[in-house]
Amino acid sequence: MATITYTVTVASGTNQYGTGNKFYINGTVSPDLNLTEGNTYIFDQSDSTNATHYLAFSTSANNSPAAPYTTGVTTTGTPGSAGAKTTIVVAEYAPTLYYYCTVHSGMGATAYTIRGGSFSDTTTFESTFYISDIIEEAYERIGIRGVSGYQLRTARRSLNIMFQEWGNRGLHYWEIGNNSITLVNGQKVYTMYRSSSDGASDATAIYGVDDILEASYRNSSNVDTPLTKINRSTYQALSNKSDTGTPTQYFVQRFIDKVQITLYLTPGSSQAGDTINYYYVKRIQDAGDYTNQADVPYRFVPCMTAGLAYYLAMKFAPDRIQVLKMLYEDELNRALVEDGSSTSSYITPKTYYPGT
Repeated sequence: MATITYTVTVASGTNQYGTGNKFYINGTVSPDLNLTEGNTYIFDQSDSTNATHYLAFSTSANNSPAAPYTTGVTTTGTPGSAGAKTTIVVAEYAPTLYYYCTVHSGMGATAYTIRGGSFSDTTTFESTFYISDIIEEAYERIGIRGVSGYQLRTARRSLNIMFQEWGNRGLHYWEIGNNSITLVNGQKVYTMYRSSSDGASDATAIYGVDDILEASYRNSSNVDTPLTKINRSTYQALSNKSDTGTPTQYFVQRFIDKVQITLYLTPGSSQAGDTINYYYVKRIQDAGDYTNQADVPYRFVPCMTAGLAYYLAMKFAPDRIQVLKMLYEDELNRALVEDGSSTSSYITPKTYYPGT
């Protein structure tokens, strides 16, 4: 493992937080840093310009002292005097960090933590496979090593966009759950929300639903009758949507923040209290921090890696786009076969009416 020393000075400058006194690392104003697990980094604050500027680490952006990070961190001396320094030995799976001044805001930037090269001595590869591993592998496939802070950010963004593509193609069947809706007399539309931040005022809200795969009607005698899933055109063609009785069909609309299931027939007083039992698809989780584990089964990791390499090639290696696209499509088709049949859905955009 290596030991790297950074010379820290303070001077007026401009970074993402504005203009004022900033930390300069080896002469560069508030650069994003890449810190490799296992390495030791010494931030030398001997220069007199560091006086009153105590360099520390946080797990929150914008130099938040409310989330200090102290694992492997030691301080020596007083900033601005000989021998003053802050040292960090980067722990395994350390989160993305931010270096900042404990006294003055807006002086630092991001310190991305990069996986080290040690082996785990285990065979549980899938349980320790992180977003950073996917990103590193994808960049290597387009011929880039030692990626920068921007390259890490754009890769994570591409990964989240690819997850949305997978959802549109129906590739997320490992995220399946089941639940039930209690029927209300005269109510034909029932709403499920995609996250807890949506529909927070609804005391009976159901969360985490992205699409309804299949549903059945269960009466008071616990007898289940399968319902037929229909599309928008078929539903629109129904002559009397207000007819009441035992539901036989359902129509699903997917919005940005919610999913609505519309029943036909509309439950009447005889069906009130009965239930609709359904299987639903949950949304793929975003790629958050680089130390997050990927929200996919181990067998789909090749598809995710190939897809990210293709997405990154469109930005950084256009000469490799065609080859990587073919590899990605091959892995994606294999994953779709493994995953089962695709979902059937109708996506409705959020509508905005000015002045209302």
